[in-house]
Amino acid sequence: MIDLVSILQNANVRPLRLFPLTDPAHWIAILDERGQELACIEDPSALAADQRDALDAALARRHFVPVIRRIMAITRADDGHDWFVETDRGTTTFRIETDESIQTLGGGCIVIIDKLATRYLVPNVADLDRESRRKLERYY
Repeated sequence: MIDLVSILQNANVRPLRLFPLTDPAHWIAILDERGQELACIEDPSALAADQRDALDAALARRHFVPVIRRIMAITRADDGHDWFVETDRGTTTFRIETDESIQTLGGGCIVIIDKLATRYLVPNVADLDRESRRKLERYY
């Protein structure tokens, strides 16, 4: 049995969700600084409380996926479209290069990948306000 708490305290070790958008609650790999897998955790909920807490803290430091709550504007730019949105972390602006930057995950969930490879999540398009849905319809 590995000591997951000690492993996760190492700055050169990082957790990686293997299916971050389709099954974020399962299958987490622990990688070393070279990207080699040290461990793979199928079900983190089965871990002891201290191990689960250490894993959750390490994942929180690593993963940043803002959730879009409202689309305020989408404007044409020379090399794509600028999006002005309100997320669960505040308002922001980002640029997407093509319509292929918007990917459907099923069940009304979409992910938008900006020019800098930051992912933005819309958990359910139907939950957006009508004006946001209208703006999104041109691209989705």
